[in-house]
Amino acid sequence: MPYVERLEMKGFKSYGNRKVVVPFSRGFTAIVGANGSGKSNIGDAILFVLGGLSAKAMRATRISDLIFAGTREEQPAKYAEVTIYFNNEDRGFPIDEDEVIIKRRVYPDGRSNYWLNGKRTSRSDILDLLSAAMISPDGYNLVLQGDITKFIKMSPTERRMIIDEISGVAEYDEKKKKALEELKQAEENLARVDLLIREVKTQLDKLEKERNDALRYLDLKEKLEIARTTLLVGEVKRLENLIAESQKRDKEIEGEIEEMSKRLKEIAKEIIEKEKTLNQIERELEERSEDGILEVTRKISDVTSKIELAKRNIEIANREIEESQRRLAKTKEELKAVSEEIEKSKSAIERWKKRKERLLKEIQEKEKERNELVLKLAEIDKNFSIAKEEFDKVEKELEDSKKEYYLKESEIEKMKDEIERINTKNAQNSAKRLALKGKIEETKKEIEDRKSRLSEIEAKMEKITNRLRNLEKELEEKQQKLEKILPEIKKVSEELIKAEAQREISGNRTLEALKRANIPGIYGSLAELIKVKDESYLTAVEVALGSHADNVVVEDDKVAERAITFLKKNKLGRLTFLPLNKIRSRKLAETSKGIPVMDVIKYNPKFKNAVSFAVGDTLIVSDMNEAREVGIGKVRMVTLEGELLERSGAIVGGYYRPKAKLGVKTDEIKKHLEALERERESLESRINALKVEQKSLERELFELRMKKSDFSKDLQVLQKEMDRLLSEDSALKEEIEEGEKRIKELEKLMHQRKGELAKLSGRIERLEKKREKLRKALDNPEARELNQKIRGVEHELSALREELSKVESKLENLDIRINEELIPRKADLEEEIEGLINRINAFKASISKNEEAITQLQEELKKLQEAEEKVKEELRHLRDEKEKLREEISQLREKKEELKDTLQKLRIEANSLKIRIAQYETQLQERNRELRHHDVKLVKEIPLDLEKLREEIDEMEEEIRRLEPVNMKAIEDYEVVERRYLELKSKRERLEAE
Repeated sequence: MPYVERLEMKGFKSYGNRKVVVPFSRGFTAIVGANGSGKSNIGDAILFVLGGLSAKAMRATRISDLIFAGTREEQPAKYAEVTIYFNNEDRGFPIDEDEVIIKRRVYPDGRSNYWLNGKRTSRSDILDLLSAAMISPDGYNLVLQGDITKFIKMSPTERRMIIDEISGVAEYDEKKKKALEELKQAEENLARVDLLIREVKTQLDKLEKERNDALRYLDLKEKLEIARTTLLVGEVKRLENLIAESQKRDKEIEGEIEEMSKRLKEIAKEIIEKEKTLNQIERELEERSEDGILEVTRKISDVTSKIELAKRNIEIANREIEESQRRLAKTKEELKAVSEEIEKSKSAIERWKKRKERLLKEIQEKEKERNELVLKLAEIDKNFSIAKEEFDKVEKELEDSKKEYYLKESEIEKMKDEIERINTKNAQNSAKRLALKGKIEETKKEIEDRKSRLSEIEAKMEKITNRLRNLEKELEEKQQKLEKILPEIKKVSEELIKAEAQREISGNRTLEALKRANIPGIYGSLAELIKVKDESYLTAVEVALGSHADNVVVEDDKVAERAITFLKKNKLGRLTFLPLNKIRSRKLAETSKGIPVMDVIKYNPKFKNAVSFAVGDTLIVSDMNEAREVGIGKVRMVTLEGELLERSGAIVGGYYRPKAKLGVKTDEIKKHLEALERERESLESRINALKVEQKSLERELFELRMKKSDFSKDLQVLQKEMDRLLSEDSALKEEIEEGEKRIKELEKLMHQRKGELAKLSGRIERLEKKREKLRKALDNPEARELNQKIRGVEHELSALREELSKVESKLENLDIRINEELIPRKADLEEEIEGLINRINAFKASISKNEEAITQLQEELKKLQEAEEKVKEELRHLRDEKEKLREEISQLREKKEELKDTLQKLRIEANSLKIRIAQYETQLQERNRELRHHDVKLVKEIPLDLEKLREEIDEMEEEIRRLEPVNMKAIEDYEVVERRYLELKSKRERLEAE
């Protein structure tokens, strides 16, 4: 339920000109104050703003008395204004706003204005709004002073009446009773009047239609005459303007044709000059490319190859120096070790020599001592002496055998040392071979890579060479095709000019516009779909077709409907359509004379019914005599010269200008020409592309030749390196094999020496047994003592001799090791060191030489590159000039083609204009003849859109036909009946008002 939020008053009763705002809250609000302070005026203000009309209820004589009358201090108010604000959050008022503001203003003349939410409105709208919220200014929503006492003193019946009044029931009952009585009387009066009105209205409607038709008929007749005259005058003016414009345009076209022809010759001449310059530049480019740049490039390639070769030689030399230095360091270490070994061996020899001298001295002393003992022993026993001699002999032999044994054993040790040295050398050589193997494999891979790259290059070169041959062949074929197609393009262009002119002669603009609409299912006019088999029948077929020539063949009636809608919408005129699903063919009556038109024409069988509809009943005869023989009026006939004899008996003849409509299909010629142009463009584009590809392939072939040369040189260097590595590997392999062979010989000799040692060991064992036996034979008491002494001395002597033998063997071994092994090895190492130093120096010299060569070659390369850059710059300038000329020639050719197209269009337009001027002049003569039968004074203004006027004439003629016959008397009768109808209607309105 809405509630009052605040009340604003201005100029109302005693509140003066100031704005008084009284706030209210939801629920109960009490206003208190002294007597005369204006409490009751707030209730009057609420009654006022809610639309109350009773001044008495607001304690005033008149409504204007509510305006503040003024005081001595304050001027009277110009108006009284009260604004009440309702809270409408619960939408008690049917307004979609949270607050409803009602304002009322009263002026001194008693006028009141109302506003609702700031918008001016009426009292009734305010009351309707309040009623919707169950609020009434005249009800009991507001209880005034004295009403409470009055309610208390009322009887129950009076209270019931008040309740009815509050609820609106009493008022409704009273109004209902009165309304029913008035309604009954009005219905009786209206029934009588309505009956009369219906009768008169029926008569009036009938007369109104007839009167309107008659008036419309007269108006249409008058307008039709004016429109026809206006159309004729407009047509005359239009034709005169068209003739003048066409003649003016014809002169302009002639001038343009002359100017374009002149420009075409200039462009052709300019193209020839530029092509000559282009050919000269291309020849110069080709000569320079083949001679200058190729020679410089070849020299650069040679110098670059030499630089690369020198760098590779330096790289190889550095590797060799590094390897030689490594070997030199190792050899020096080995030489140092050998020298130290020699010194050690020499020191050992000196020591062993001293020991040998000491042993010899000791042996000499022991031998002297033994000899003395032997002499003593010999004096004792002569047999003993003999035995002793034998013993000494055995002892000597045993000593010699042991010495030989030690020598053999020493020889075996020497062989073992040699085998060990050979094995060490072989191991070193095997390591060298292993390193060489890596280098050989790497070089082999590089060689294989170069060979593979060479094979690829050769394959590419062969492929490019084959492609170049194919390109030359294709280029020749394309140029031959282009030479053949150019005359054909010229021929078809001339055909198109003729065809365009013919189409302009016979053209139907409406049909052309319809074709451009691209409506599916439209096949074209009969004239386009028919071709004459023999030119001698062309005139006869054209005349036989007549107006049917422009009939449009369509798929079905729906397509025809769409086409008609399009023509109407765009106001393009009218056409006759032949839908294939509806059109019926016509048959020719049998006759022995003449030739049916259907037999001399060609068409798609699909269109047979449409073609037959137009000419299926027409016979071609040679002349009028043959027509008489057939029988004029029996069948529709046409002569070869164009006389038309209808079945009705009518004969149409005279001079006939061939229209050349049949078979003229400019679209087909255009398509053919476009196809030829596309083929020409395709051929020219392909020829240019082939030439570009040819040049590109030639450059690529040259670059491949250069690469092949570089790779061949690299391959030679690598092959030489490979031969060197293989030779070194072969030498090492041979040295290893020689070492292994020597090891086998030594092992065989060792085996032999070991056999000899075994024999010597057996011999020594036998001699020792024999010596022991002889020693026993010498055993006697006296001799035993001497013998023991001798044995002791001999034992010592034997030990000394054995030691001496070992010392001598050691000395011999040391001497052999020094002289046969260490000294030769030292010499070899010194020689090897000298060789390595020489090798390093040689490689360093080679590096210096190659570096000097590189410096010289780089200077030469720089000069060659500068020369190459200069040649390239010249070639680049020539190529830029060539491309510029090509672009200019291309633009000139495009301009030439554009001018040719424009010239062709202008020639077509010129031919069409001449034909059109003749047509306009003929039409002008016809229109002037027709205009003699009309009053030109009727024409006030000629419209711009004559086609629209023509449509209006058609519509007026059609409407006139629909209106006939016309009742002209209905005009007067309608006026009489209308007056009677209006009188009755006025009477009814009075009754309704009452």
